[in-house]
Amino acid sequence: MRMTSIILGAALLFFIASCENEQGKAIPEKSSSSHVTESRLQDVARTGDQVVVSRSLGFGSINAVPYGTFTKKKQIEVFTQAVQSAEKMQGRLDVSQPDYDIVIKQGRKQLEIHLWIDARYAHGMYTYVSDTGTGYKLTAESTSDLYNLIWGIRYDSKQAATNGDFVNARNKLSNLEIWEKFVTNVKVGVKDEIQVVKYTIEGGPIFDNLSFDGETIRHMYDNTHDQYGTSTKRLEFCKSIDEIKTDRGTDYKLSSCGESFVGEGMFNLLIP
Repeated sequence: MRMTSIILGAALLFFIASCENEQGKAIPEKSSSSHVTESRLQDVARTGDQVVVSRSLGFGSINAVPYGTFTKKKQIEVFTQAVQSAEKMQGRLDVSQPDYDIVIKQGRKQLEIHLWIDARYAHGMYTYVSDTGTGYKLTAESTSDLYNLIWGIRYDSKQAATNGDFVNARNKLSNLEIWEKFVTNVKVGVKDEIQVVKYTIEGGPIFDNLSFDGETIRHMYDNTHDQYGTSTKRLEFCKSIDEIKTDRGTDYKLSSCGESFVGEGMFNLLIP
C-alpha cells in the first residue's frame, strides 16, 4: 500500500536547529498587511478574560472547532504568562504543523497563536498566527503548566456532537447526516469538510479530519489524545471515498491515495 504519510510531531531541538540555519526555508506566512504590532498582542495577553484551545489543522488560520475553553483567572494566567515570558528565537522557522491553536480573548480583541508542545521536550514554542516565521521559546515552567492544562481537557462525545462532529462512540453514532452530506459532496465535487471522532474503550478521542477542496481529500489522522496509544499524527491526500456493503453495514474507505493517487488510504469507517 502506497500513501503519503508524515508524522507531524514537534521537537524543540528541530525548531532550534532550523532557526540557526540561515538557509532553512520559512514556513508559510500571511501578508504583512495582516500583521499587528507585538505590543498590541502583548496587551491582549496581559488582560485576557477567556482562552479557547483548538487542535491545529494548519498554518496561518485558527481551527474554528474548539477543543476546550478556559475562563478561570488562574487558568488564563497560565497562557498569558507563557506568552509574556517566552524568548524570541533568532532566524526564520522551518517547522512541522502546530499542535494547537490558541485564542486569548479580551473583549472584542483577541490574540491568536499557534502552539507546539510535547511532553517529551522541556520547552514548547509558539508563533503568532499573523507571523508564522518568527518563533518564541517557552520557559520550562510554562511548557509544563500548559501541557497539564490542555491534557486536562475532556473532549467527550456530547461536546463533540454539539460542535458538529460526526461521532462514533463505540457504535453510538451522532450527526450521521453530516457524514452522509460529506460523502455526497465528495461524489458531486462540492467543497466540504468534516471532523470524525471515534472513542476508545477508555474514552480517549481519536480524530479524523477530512477536507475536500472539490478535487482532493486532505485527511489528517490524530490519536495523540489517546493516553493509552502510541501518539501519532499522519497526513494523506486521496481522490475518492469507496462504499462497501457488508453483512455488518457500510464500510467507508479512502481510495486513490498517495503521491500517484493509486494506493489505499488510512481512513476506515463502518456504519452499521
